[in-house]
Amino acid sequence: MEMATDRPEGKPEEASDDVSEEPMISMDKDDIVLKDKKTGKKRSVLDIGWLFKKGAGITKLARDEEVDEETLAEMKPMERLRYRRKKQDREQLKGHKLYEIPPINEAEWEIFEDIDTIRPYYSHTRLVRNKRTKELVYEAIEPPLTDEEKYLHGYLKSQLEHNIELDRTDADEVENELRLRNLMRKFLSQAGKKVDIVSFERIFYYLSNYFLGYGKIQVMMEDPEMEDVSCDGTGIPIFVFHRKYKNTRTSVVFEEDEELDDFVVGLAQRSGKHISIMHPILDATLPDGSRLNATYGKEITTKGSSFTIRKFKEDPLTMVNLILFKTLSPEMAAHLWLAVQYGDTMMVSGGTASGKTTTLNAISHFIPPSSKIITIEDTREMQLPHLNWIAGLTREKKGEVTGQSIDMYTLLVAALRQRPEYMIVGEVRGKETMAVFQAMATGQVTYATIHADSVSAIVHRLENPPINIPRILILGLNLVLLQAQVRVKNKRTRRIKDLVEIVGQDPVSQEIISNKVYTWNPAKDEFRFSGHSNLYEKIMDREGFTTEEITEEIHNRADVLRWLAYKDETNYQEVANVVNEYYRNSKPIVERARKELTSLRLERPELKL
Repeated sequence: MEMATDRPEGKPEEASDDVSEEPMISMDKDDIVLKDKKTGKKRSVLDIGWLFKKGAGITKLARDEEVDEETLAEMKPMERLRYRRKKQDREQLKGHKLYEIPPINEAEWEIFEDIDTIRPYYSHTRLVRNKRTKELVYEAIEPPLTDEEKYLHGYLKSQLEHNIELDRTDADEVENELRLRNLMRKFLSQAGKKVDIVSFERIFYYLSNYFLGYGKIQVMMEDPEMEDVSCDGTGIPIFVFHRKYKNTRTSVVFEEDEELDDFVVGLAQRSGKHISIMHPILDATLPDGSRLNATYGKEITTKGSSFTIRKFKEDPLTMVNLILFKTLSPEMAAHLWLAVQYGDTMMVSGGTASGKTTTLNAISHFIPPSSKIITIEDTREMQLPHLNWIAGLTREKKGEVTGQSIDMYTLLVAALRQRPEYMIVGEVRGKETMAVFQAMATGQVTYATIHADSVSAIVHRLENPPINIPRILILGLNLVLLQAQVRVKNKRTRRIKDLVEIVGQDPVSQEIISNKVYTWNPAKDEFRFSGHSNLYEKIMDREGFTTEEITEEIHNRADVLRWLAYKDETNYQEVANVVNEYYRNSKPIVERARKELTSLRLERPELKL
């Protein structure tokens, strides 16, 4: 976290005391080591006695320590981008400080959560609370511009709009930012303007956000704590869905209709689509994978243009995350793992923002590693660790140039001809649903999501227009997950309320017969097993297992997932590696998990998994 100092604005930071004799803390593979800056010799931090002898001086963190090419290559793409951008920013600033963090009005506000750095040296956030109303406000803190800087910003923006050519495909953001800085210097030189480093970098920050980022909402889009960013209209504060504090008002506002309209059009263009008075509603995917829904003008949203961005998560949530969130129990997750392995068809059902797609994505990580998978979606949301995966996406027709529209039904028909082992469909709502259930009836393993809050509601939706599926086809569905957004201890969270098997059809009443395998008890916030599952009977018949053996298999898988949860191993690649290892040889990993679980439970007793 960057902290404000009393140093005069715009002056370089003074060099700190010479600490070259002191070792620096850094990461070395799986260990934290102390590196002597003179000799290069390393010592493990685990040598506690030596650590205390040396005193607190060695704990100075080498924030700007260079990393080698091998380490850089091992970083995740976004981590690598942030490292390279920070390095370039530091070189451009040459030790200068852009601005001081402004103080709050202590008569009206109090700091609820202190300064958090979003883009080092440039942007920060903090959460403040109104002393009278107790309302939280998310404050985006960015460099202030003087009148002269505002004038130069306007001049450069006008010049760059007609002359800039940025490569958004092959070049990365760091290269584009360097190109932008060079163009700024060129146009300032042509205009005979001399600008100091601080003013130049302040202006660059806003131009970079405008041409390369998301303008006014850049801070929120870069903040990893944000799930959604939404604007309800002109003159209304932008709201964010904070992972910790839920819906929160921000300090950012679009003041003019024209400004907001232009911003929404820009979002549409960045997603490769079009929005206008004639076509005022847009559902699209932004270049970073975030999901966009927007409206244009005041005809259909009377307060002005609006947008909601559901941010793309670089690391998708895994089943281990859902266990830690208590969305389901380890035993339920183990049941789903078996259901995936043994080819049960599934449907995740729930209301808006209940977490259906997140759960479906987490379930898909249980698919065996070499299986052929095809996903079909309107907007790209699925993220799988598998290589043998075709990601299908619908396409709208825009004039004669783009050719025909490709809807979900067309993609489904094409997918079935490619012999997938697993087929995953985003949300079913139209004629594509018939194809999904016909595929299920022929034995194709298919997963999908649907908007409904009970099995009877699902059946009602499927049997009536516009879907109109015969009840006999619904029997091809094996398992339904009913998920909801609920309140637990006065906090909003998500729970899988029921895990229901479709057993058959009553010959007299023709009603669907179902079996609740697991049920959520809201009073105790725990999950209860009914004691019976058709899946277990199917596996016992196929594999010749006894009841004790299938119970042991569930416990084995639950313990492996519980072990990952206690270790906080939530990265989807790491989870996939463990799942793959279990498929290859389950015994060693189960033994390792149970061996480590005893000590892990003592270290984290609050989890109670």
